[in-house]
Amino acid sequence: MDILLVMNPQNGFLDEKGSVYMGERAEILKVRISDFLSNFQGLKIFFREAHSIEDSFFLMDKTHSVVNTHDFGIPDCLKKYANEYWDKIRYNAFYNNALEGFLMQKRIKHVGLLGVETHTSVLFTAESARNRGYEVSVIEACTMARDDYFHNSAISIMKNFLGVRVI
Repeated sequence: MDILLVMNPQNGFLDEKGSVYMGERAEILKVRISDFLSNFQGLKIFFREAHSIEDSFFLMDKTHSVVNTHDFGIPDCLKKYANEYWDKIRYNAFYNNALEGFLMQKRIKHVGLLGVETHTSVLFTAESARNRGYEVSVIEACTMARDDYFHNSAISIMKNFLGVRVI
């Protein structure tokens, strides 16, 4: 992997005070992500969901990851691993930002993905990267969704239909 894109490692999901905190699973995920990132020598970009209360796209979860709230922040235990922070307003990290140009400029061929939520941000970013010709790997032990069915379905779709390498 030439780069790691870390999806939504935010307080909203991973901190006890977060609006959609994932409990014990979040605590386990933070340890796994920390371990993996501490051993990865390449570039690590953390993507934050940047929601606006007025954004009708997020009607189901409009209270989480709102910009300038506690939810929007990154847990202290993970901050030190990020080389860069990028914000995204949709699940797909390629949507409405300069990610594609950045990857081309850096001559990236192989993108690694991990983070929260497997069935939205990880899946849609993986699909978009594959459609752009990138080799994609997902580190399954470092991904999670609020729902195990959605997590497992997303892993299956990425592996069996998108040609994503699931590690």
